[in-house]
Amino acid sequence: MTEIERNINKYAQNKLNDSEILDWFSQFDLSGQKEIRDKLIMFVYHAHPSDDLIYKAIQTAPIKETMTPVVLFKTQSFKIAINRILELPDSELRKSIIILLSIFKMADTYRRETECRNGCGHEWHNIKD
Repeated sequence: MTEIERNINKYAQNKLNDSEILDWFSQFDLSGQKEIRDKLIMFVYHAHPSDDLIYKAIQTAPIKETMTPVVLFKTQSFKIAINRILELPDSELRKSIIILLSIFKMADTYRRETECRNGCGHEWHNIKD
């Protein structure tokens, strides 16, 4: 598991808080930040968030609901929103990360509490501190 994969999953499991994950993200140059975004998009996509989980993530995300990446998820289908996130200017990257992290955390938590509640072999669900 790479550092990026580990930290995204640690965030989803409340082993890193909002400020810790964003401080970590900020340490990367633009290319590194886009790599994190791309990996996070893959994670969100594979977590299969329902519209309800996306709505809940928007409600709890530490970002204003009027920010462009959030508006995309509020007004577009999931697949269209994800594709449009990739097209946003670099100035929207941090905001995109915030909402993507929130959606992933919500969807992954749901999976851990339902499909994996009795334990699982997913390496990413069994991260030790």
